[in-house]
Amino acid sequence: MELYILRHGIAEEVSASGADKDRQLTDEGVEKTKAAGKALSKLGVEFDLILASPFVRAWKTAELIAEQLNCGTLLNPCIALGSGKGVGAILHELKKVKESSVLLVGHEPELSHLVSTLLAGNPGLAITMKKGGFCKLSCISAEPGGARLEWLFTAKHLCRMA
Repeated sequence: MELYILRHGIAEEVSASGADKDRQLTDEGVEKTKAAGKALSKLGVEFDLILASPFVRAWKTAELIAEQLNCGTLLNPCIALGSGKGVGAILHELKKVKESSVLLVGHEPELSHLVSTLLAGNPGLAITMKKGGFCKLSCISAEPGGARLEWLFTAKHLCRMA
């Protein structure tokens, strides 16, 4: 499986409701996410499935990427990617996936821990998924240590490629 992991774009610090799950992307976050989508299109990236946290900032990030790549019908909510659910819940969901090219859109620290766990077998690898950061893993399995790192881009890299 080709597993792509994207952290949500830049978001407001506090939502109007005060709830973390309701935080919106900022204008800058929207623009950088659109640029990321253009860069991914230039790279020829395609997905069979997009799973995104239902939190507003991650869901909007996923929608913008899907729009840029003309694959909005592939977008599905994934509760396990909601902030605070943990790597175990995400791995459990990944084991159910049959598609060969999957994008996950979510939050920190879970995404960095997920990348680390898939690469090294534990969450201790010093990888940090910055806002708008994107990585590609080749996964033999959705098990700890079952992946190889292909790419790791910051939002700045993606904007320059756009």
